Amino acid sequence: MSGAQTPDPPGGATERAQVDSTIQAPADLRVVRVTVQGNVAVDSARVLRTFEVPSGTRFSEDMVKRGIRKLFALGLFSDVFVDPVRRADGIDLVIHVRERPRIGTIAFTGNKKRETGELEKLLIIRTGEAYQPTAVQTQVDSLLRYYRGEGFARAEVKARADTVATTQQIALTFEVAEGEKVKIERVDFVGNNAFTDRKLRKSVKSKARGILGGGDVKDENLAEDVTKLETFYRSNGYRDIRVVSHELVPGSRPDRLVYQVTVDEGRLYEFGTVEWVGNVALPTDVLAKGWRQKGKRTLYDRTRIERAAGAAYGEYAEKGYLYLNIEPAETVRDSLVDVSFVVTEGQPSRIRLVNIVGNKGTRENVIRREIDIHEGDQFRRSALQRTQGDIFRLGLFEDVGIDFTPADSTDVDLNLKVKEKQVGTASAGAGYTSESGLTGFLELGHNNVLGNGQSLNLHLERGGRREDYSLAFTEPWFRGTPTLLGFSLFNTHRERDLYEDKRTGGSARIGRPLPWPDYSRGSLSYRLENVRITQLGDSLSPEDSTVLAGVRVGKGVLTSSVELNFSRNSTDNPFYPTRGTRLTIESEIAGGPFGGAVHFNKDRIEGRLYLPSFVKGLTTMIKGRWGILTPYADQNSGVPPYERFRLGGGTTLDPLRGYDDYEIVPGKSRVAVGYTFARDTLISGSGANADTSVISFPTSYRAVRYPGGRFMSVYTLEQQFAIVHPLHGVLFFDAGNTWDLGREVKPFDLKLGLGLGFRMEIPLLGNIGFDYGYGFDHEEFDERTGTFKKKGQFKGHFLIGNMGF
Repeated sequence: MSGAQTPDPPGGATERAQVDSTIQAPADLRVVRVTVQGNVAVDSARVLRTFEVPSGTRFSEDMVKRGIRKLFALGLFSDVFVDPVRRADGIDLVIHVRERPRIGTIAFTGNKKRETGELEKLLIIRTGEAYQPTAVQTQVDSLLRYYRGEGFARAEVKARADTVATTQQIALTFEVAEGEKVKIERVDFVGNNAFTDRKLRKSVKSKARGILGGGDVKDENLAEDVTKLETFYRSNGYRDIRVVSHELVPGSRPDRLVYQVTVDEGRLYEFGTVEWVGNVALPTDVLAKGWRQKGKRTLYDRTRIERAAGAAYGEYAEKGYLYLNIEPAETVRDSLVDVSFVVTEGQPSRIRLVNIVGNKGTRENVIRREIDIHEGDQFRRSALQRTQGDIFRLGLFEDVGIDFTPADSTDVDLNLKVKEKQVGTASAGAGYTSESGLTGFLELGHNNVLGNGQSLNLHLERGGRREDYSLAFTEPWFRGTPTLLGFSLFNTHRERDLYEDKRTGGSARIGRPLPWPDYSRGSLSYRLENVRITQLGDSLSPEDSTVLAGVRVGKGVLTSSVELNFSRNSTDNPFYPTRGTRLTIESEIAGGPFGGAVHFNKDRIEGRLYLPSFVKGLTTMIKGRWGILTPYADQNSGVPPYERFRLGGGTTLDPLRGYDDYEIVPGKSRVAVGYTFARDTLISGSGANADTSVISFPTSYRAVRYPGGRFMSVYTLEQQFAIVHPLHGVLFFDAGNTWDLGREVKPFDLKLGLGLGFRMEIPLLGNIGFDYGYGFDHEEFDERTGTFKKKGQFKGHFLIGNMGF
């Protein structure tokens, strides 16, 4: 048994293995010994292990042939043959191998516009490897693709393999002829009568060079152009369109090309009759919903046929029919095309098993309780989509993939593939806002405690004008039911414009999903807090200040309130939605039957709508927020000033970007307060009746925006888009205002803000972002005139944690 021993010539011999000869031997002949000859760099043990004919094995010619093929498959040998040696007690096999030469050096020549180091990064072969012509050709192809992608459409690459006589190694050289870096200067069409060149240019991916660049020559674009052009024509009535040729021809300069496409349009067709055949489980009128006939005469559109078939597949999937076939048959009658959708239904499918994979830190029951379709249920597409959305809305996973595999008969196994993300946060640092100045903070949080889907958050923050300590815990499923329980404890201290605000208290919450409307939840919470207002300095007395009217300065005020909450969330992603809605309605009742020292009712409504933008890749978000704060009719204490609405900033409860924190208040809440005082002596009378007294008067002022309004509205329009994972960008327009009395409300008297921002979700840090907005109606106090003047101003807002945007 032998093979040809002619060595491969460098650069391209083909592999040969002649294993046709036979050995006449008794059937019970056994292999005594197997040896290897001719190997230098390849270990003999590796050859024997690959050959897989050990000593003591019953001799088989087929086994030897398979061993030779396996050795060739290693790619290390240019020739392999086996010599049998008969012995009295059996047969010895001698494996003769001729090793391929090794690649000693790899070099590039002719490359002038691309550095050698840049080309070396593209190498998939390395020095020291066995020389294989097929691998070298693959490398040539990859280098050509690189040059074509860089705009060198006429580039050529050849490989030259030279044997170094002293070492018997291969010196591999890639000879590069780069040519000119060419651009497409024009896209021309030949044979088009129905559409202009300008119209057709929009349908192809290859574009001419313009002022802003472009005109790149890419092979993948040229290949895709044929499909795109045929799709365009077939979507506009030209069923028989044929792209005769598409080629690059010389342009006005050596580095310019003209992309010329020749088409044969064929004739214009219209749709004739449309029918559905073979459908039993679903009536024709249900399937025909996906056709949407427009007028009596409709141009032929191939994509419309595909959409109708796709919609029909969806309708059948909702009924559990997965194993069916819908074949559109077209019949041409002169200029009419009759379409017949032939349906082969099969049997409906049920779910045999629901498999969950990918959850390493999340317990399986946390995912299973969100599943809307269970084992034994009939397959429903809507339940599958709902399940995917509900799991996404947990906020614990980067991706939720759903597919199914065939089971017994027509049943299927449902496979949920989740990809977890880092949901715990541990951050510390410093921040600055116009309201609280410089603060340091420590925040620890986790939205999946012990894998149970519970959330625990600890926030510690302290600065010169602010202290904030809080602890919150939420159990979304109490004792195996969809009952939400939560509590929070807090202790805050903040310096406002004229006073210190100290709050200590806690809250408890219980919630349940609502049977109607879908995606909705209701909750009830109770809050008990003690609020203490302390005046800053001695510049004002409470009796003389209208700013602090209604506030019990220096005394603790107990607030006892109950809040009713309704929320509905049908968005497709908890952080970066692209479609769906969010609606939140909150009503807080303080005092009255619940006790406490203050009595009011505060209502808030917020609605968001997410939908695809007019620009591809962008999501439009429209948001409205409204609030009203009223006292009880039978109470004389009024509304606590510190509960009123003040807009502005990026991280406040009611943000309005482009403005300072809490800057937007009703007009009469903007006052100038003296804060630096001079003293003088006033003498009245004379002689023994003279009376001496000391008076103080302010020498400078500051603007105080307090206490805020009892009515509020804010509107936001955003264009949201992904930049590069995980960075997202937004373009925003905000408008809002506050009013004190109902008769003062002017819906179109709004403060405007415009700007851009960035969002990023970072493991261990959570959500962070930065918004930079321009406030058109920012106001500053002018001490010279004693009035407020309107002035546009830019403001930056750092966003950390659960942002309200």
